[in-house]
This record gives sequence, structure tokens and C-alpha cells, in this order.
Amino acid sequence: MSTHAVPVEKYHGTGNDFLVVDASAQSVGDRAAFARAHCDRETGVDGAAFGADGTEGDAADRDGDAGRRGADGVLFLSIEERFDPTRVVMTLVQPDGSTATMCGNGARVVARWAHDRTGDREFMIDTQAGTRRASVTADATAATIEMGEPTFDPRRVPVARDEPLVDEPVAGLTVTAVNTGVPHAVAFVDGGRDDPDGIDAVDLDAVAPPVRHADVFPEGANVNLAAVVDDGSGGRPAVLDQRTFERGVEGETRSCGTGAVAVVAAARRLGLIEGEAAVSRPPGGDLEIAVPDAGHATLTGPVAHEFSGALPVDPR
Repeated sequence: MSTHAVPVEKYHGTGNDFLVVDASAQSVGDRAAFARAHCDRETGVDGAAFGADGTEGDAADRDGDAGRRGADGVLFLSIEERFDPTRVVMTLVQPDGSTATMCGNGARVVARWAHDRTGDREFMIDTQAGTRRASVTADATAATIEMGEPTFDPRRVPVARDEPLVDEPVAGLTVTAVNTGVPHAVAFVDGGRDDPDGIDAVDLDAVAPPVRHADVFPEGANVNLAAVVDDGSGGRPAVLDQRTFERGVEGETRSCGTGAVAVVAAARRLGLIEGEAAVSRPPGGDLEIAVPDAGHATLTGPVAHEFSGALPVDPR
């Protein structure tokens, strides 16, 4: 293992946790190896070594499960303050070493990280899926990211067919395919988190991989389970419970921002909810979503700093 260490920060958005490296100041030659080593949930970075216990103050998520070993990815970021608003170039390397084109909760972490360095509250974030506008609240405890326009276009999801894949069986689940920066398959189930036979009773690690690797998804797909708890017909935002098996993580995450937008977009497409505003409830905390009939969707939710430290550049 190399003795050369790179400074890192760890943040999370509703339990979706990321290591952050200032790419403009630090060089990591093999980013994939760095992510595979330090994101591993069994042997990766341990926040306890840097004084984080994941249960208090800024670090805690809804279930007090922040501060876990490893991470859901590494964000390599560069701030360009000559622009107004300040621009941040974002590259997300996932635990399997692959690069994701977009990550909603990751982008919200980017906004908080950039705020902590500049004091600004509005940013433009350059992702591989396009440039997205982001903002943080006055107390910096929450961030909003512009998510682009969800699409069911089979060429842009993509799916290996000429028609949109909407509410059709794929490898054991009935799914709708939508791209919210990355491809998602959304399956609706009966019963929310309060139902003992509902969404949490499903063995996601068993049912998701066949869909994630199905031939109809040439680039693979993130797989979401969702349950409508409140359809929004009473004038309040709809409420949906959500679980996501993430491509690149190859397992369930505490939260997925692009997945939350995908769930709401699919629910609107299928007529399961009313209105453009909804609350999605992944295990790590609530996310506020807006999916208008036209234009950019938005994602809003809490974001928190866990710890600062330094990690070996070459983990071998």
C-alpha cells in the first residue's frame, strides 16, 4: 500500500454516502482502484478512524445509519470560481470502478461540498449527463438539484426495442423503463413500509439482478421497487416508498436520487399519482421531487458532512 495519502471528505444525502476528492488539488492515478478499495462495505474506509460515529448531529440519517464502512462512490470534483454562478466539474466513480453519468444525491453532495469551500449557495454542476443547476439552503442542511427531463424514449433510456417499455414484465418484475440521467427500471408493488407484506418484504437482492442485467437493457439498469402510500388526490404531494438496487454498486443503497425521480416519473406516466410534486421515501430519508409535464425535474433533500481524513492513493 502506498504511503502517499490524499485528503478526503465524506458526505451523505439521505444515507447515500460518498467520499469526495478535490481533483483540482489532488491527483489519483487509478481512480477505479481507489474507489474499489475505499468504497468496499467490508474493508473500505472506516469513519470511526477519523472520529465519526454516524449517530449524532450533521452525520446522522433517518435511521442513524450514516457512518457505515465504505461508501456508495467517490466524487472527484473541481471548482471553477471564474464562472457566475460557480461551476463544479463532477465525476462519480462507483464501487465497482465504473463511472456514472449522473447521480442525484451525489450532485446534492457536490453542492454542499462546494458551499463549504466558497460560501456560495448556487452552483452549476457539470456532469456527464449535462450541466445541472443546484442550490443549498441558508443553513446548508439541504440541497436542490435540477435533474433534467425524465425520458421514456427507448433510444435514450436505452432499451433494445423500438417502443417505450411501460408496465411490462421483465425477468420476473413488471417494470417501466425511464432515464433520469441514468437508466432505471421501476416496479410498483402493493403495500408500503408500514405493511409487513409490503415493499420491505421483497428480497431485492434476489429479484433485482435479473432485471438489472436483462437483455432489454443494453447498458444495464438500476432497479427500483416503489409503493404508492398516498396518491396525492387530497391536495397534498403524493407519497411513495422506494427501494433501489444500484448499477455499479451492485446492491441496495440507502437512497438513490435519480431513482426517486424515476419512481415519481413512472408513477405519473402510469396515472398512479396526481400532481407534479411528490415525496419519495427511500430507507435513508425523505426526498422532495417535482416532475412537471414539461421541463426539468428537481430533487430536494437533506445533505450532511460525516468526516474529513486522508486515504492512500494506491491502496494495493
